[in-house]
Amino acid sequence: MADENKPAAPTDQSAPKGKPKAPATKKPAPATAKPAGDAQVKTEAGPKMALRIAAKPKEGFRRCGVHHPFGPADHPEGRFTAKEIQILKGEPNLVVVDL
Repeated sequence: MADENKPAAPTDQSAPKGKPKAPATKKPAPATAKPAGDAQVKTEAGPKMALRIAAKPKEGFRRCGVHHPFGPADHPEGRFTAKEIQILKGEPNLVVVDL
């Protein structure tokens, strides 16, 4: 005879008989990949330098909207367009070196 004071056990009709329902587990979020190549270099070590430009005149020289000093100055990649780089390299008053 069943005990009338004892509460009835909850039944889960979706679970197959004979096997207990496993608790739901959450899959871990995938690790995000870090950018490779230049993007990683730029974030860790600052911008990549592309050109070193020095003016031949002692007072410096202005070309492509920038004053270039007598001593060498490094410029980051993307500072000048391809057309400006062509102009700078063709200028006899400047010494332009790719880095």
